Amino acid sequence: MTSLAMNAQTTRETMLEDPLKCAGVYMPYPREVWNHTPVPEGYKAFYISHYGRHGSRYLINESDYTNTLNALTNAQNANLLTPLGIETLQKVKQAYGEASGRAGELSPLGYIQHRQIASRLLDECSSAFDDDAVVTATSTTKMRCAHSMFAFVQQIKEFNPHLSIPMESSSRNMFYMSYNNTEAQAFNSADAPWLPTLENFKKKLTTPDRLFAQLFTDTEEAADIISPDKLMWGLYWIAVDLPNMECDANLLDIFTPEELFNLWQVFNYEFYTRNSCNPINNGVFLESAKNLLSNILMTTDQYINSGQHGATLRFGHDSTLIPLAGLLGFPTASRRESNPDELYKSYADYRVSPMGSNIQIRLYQNEQGDIIAKFLLNESEVSLPDTPTDKYPYYNWSDARATLQHILETPLTK
Repeated sequence: MTSLAMNAQTTRETMLEDPLKCAGVYMPYPREVWNHTPVPEGYKAFYISHYGRHGSRYLINESDYTNTLNALTNAQNANLLTPLGIETLQKVKQAYGEASGRAGELSPLGYIQHRQIASRLLDECSSAFDDDAVVTATSTTKMRCAHSMFAFVQQIKEFNPHLSIPMESSSRNMFYMSYNNTEAQAFNSADAPWLPTLENFKKKLTTPDRLFAQLFTDTEEAADIISPDKLMWGLYWIAVDLPNMECDANLLDIFTPEELFNLWQVFNYEFYTRNSCNPINNGVFLESAKNLLSNILMTTDQYINSGQHGATLRFGHDSTLIPLAGLLGFPTASRRESNPDELYKSYADYRVSPMGSNIQIRLYQNEQGDIIAKFLLNESEVSLPDTPTDKYPYYNWSDARATLQHILETPLTK
């Protein structure tokens, strides 16, 4: 049985019922419990290949807080705030009080998430982490990723203090840990030809008039301080990130469900187009993810050929995990849709990469040396397309590896 929150069909109704889903990739890691299919008799876990996004974090830039804070403060000084406006200003102050000086850093919740993910992995795959295990950990050069790695490794070390686990956060690994090829960089440039489509979609779905009127006593004077569109988006970013923080302020409730849904649609479309399977990007992001897939195959082969057991742990970003999930063809991550109005029906970013998201490939072996594998996205068992098996979610590793090698060798761009 898998988490309904992660696998149910996306509809307008399900989104309107749960405002937290409208946080998209800012949604905290889900707390549901998955009951995994029992491992076939005679098999034991011996190797884990893992790529995890950093856990919950603060907004990337200090200005993501201060621009909105300063605008509301200036409005207060001009006696333009309604009671709801004053309450909203206090909540923004509360958020910035915690986030000040921490922009882009892992929050305490992010640390907890990675310890919990590691703990569940250890519960199910303890045989891969005995005293003779070879475990390595690598992160990108961002500190939120390094701190996620520290939390994960600390949990393993508490499980088995005898393990020596080298950790590395180095530029030399960025070519597979967080990589965009030249074509991908050009697609995401400031003058990319697809951006007018995004801007038109954003303009259509950004409707700040109701919220602006609720916050200010004189909307015309307030518009001289900050544009309604900028304020709405500034409050949205703070609102969707607050559940990742320690303070108990809630800003999601200043929006109507429909407003949150529409803002999320814009966010979902942009993130999908910049990282995943939108046909208009010609597969450049999935092609970039092949560096990571190549590393996954190389390290897995090394463990199998050497007879070692253990784990390769990697900690990076949603902008790498999302294209990897699409490249592997995971059902919730590989839908192709170019119409922004239709996208939400087949692709929802929060299913693929909430805070702390992860892809695990777990390998098991029996006494005869037969190897099977299963694939997990956010700890939920997922299928590997075009790969035969009579024991899903488990695959003979030889079949799964052949599929992965074929993916690696098949050009995606024209």
